[in-house]
Amino acid sequence: MSTWPYWGTLFWSCIALVLYAYAGYPLLVAMLARLRGSRPRLGGECPAITVVVAAHDEERTIGARVRNLLAQDYPATRLKVVVVSDGSGDRTVDEADVGDPRVTVIALAGNVGKAMAINAALARVDTGLVAFADARQQFAPDALRHLVAPFADPTVGLVSGELVIRPADGDPAGHGIGLYWRMEKALRANEARIGWLHGATGAIHAMRRELFRPLPAGTVLDDMWMPLQVLLSGRRVWMARDAIAIDVASRDNSEEFRRKLRTLAGNWQLLARLPVLLDPRRNPVFFAWVSHKLLRLLVPWALLLALLASAAAAAASPAYLLLVVLQVLAYLGAGIALVLPRLAARVPLLPTAGSFVVLNFAALLSLPAMLVSDPVRLWKKH
Repeated sequence: MSTWPYWGTLFWSCIALVLYAYAGYPLLVAMLARLRGSRPRLGGECPAITVVVAAHDEERTIGARVRNLLAQDYPATRLKVVVVSDGSGDRTVDEADVGDPRVTVIALAGNVGKAMAINAALARVDTGLVAFADARQQFAPDALRHLVAPFADPTVGLVSGELVIRPADGDPAGHGIGLYWRMEKALRANEARIGWLHGATGAIHAMRRELFRPLPAGTVLDDMWMPLQVLLSGRRVWMARDAIAIDVASRDNSEEFRRKLRTLAGNWQLLARLPVLLDPRRNPVFFAWVSHKLLRLLVPWALLLALLASAAAAAASPAYLLLVVLQVLAYLGAGIALVLPRLAARVPLLPTAGSFVVLNFAALLSLPAMLVSDPVRLWKKH
């Protein structure tokens, strides 16, 4: 008896996983947010806050970054900045010292990684709220005001802002990245409304100092470790979409790929360090974490299996032969989007297809990357 029906079952199971991860789950969350979503109470006060920036070899950006933070529309007497230079070999320390008494610069002797740099900074923080920023981006003038407003609600333990990614000048591929990122931000905002948000935007987020737990050495995703610790403590994670950090999309495809690989490898690392994530009795966002994070790590394997299963089934069914052809054409189209971005920009959704393939190729390599990479160096951009 032919075995092709079983190959067909495998094919459709894999397709169902992909569709659920990228369409079904976001639609479910959007529906739940509309039906039973809630928002925290917002306040108008500006409590004392310290902004922490961990930097490694950022002499070209750190001075402008610190000045941008000091220029926030926020009471000067309630704002501090701590910059931690993680063993920088350039003039990061000198450039960060802009001559303002509100700025503290910590120079670590060795390159210990972002996690330990953050721990060093938190040892110097004496304000009730602490915000985290990267060296590369800039905050909108009112970002901090919007970021702290939800803390008026005592149930809120951490607030994520929103990262706006602008295409680089003359970059025709930026639309693909932008569309994916807009969909991801909408999903996170809806998760926040139903209490399922379990990550923060690394470029801009804040938390109650009392809820901070030191990061284990080498932790790649500090912006997921901290929200998960807050959730496990019984507090809520919120997303303030008016608290905006601005970045420019990289025109270097290899740099963008490394950034994705770093993030996805960090998810595997997080699972190894927090096995509670797979315990539905103890993880308050178990369903959301599996649907949003774990399944997306499995999607590239499902795509490979789907192609192989349809090829095996094609021997007995012309319909599966057509599906093989369609999959191959889709991957060829994505390849064109990557190799000829200006041409692809004229075809609707083709740049997004290219971004999707790059994302899943990074996901495919993320597990071996986590196993063999030095986590201290994995967080760096170089």
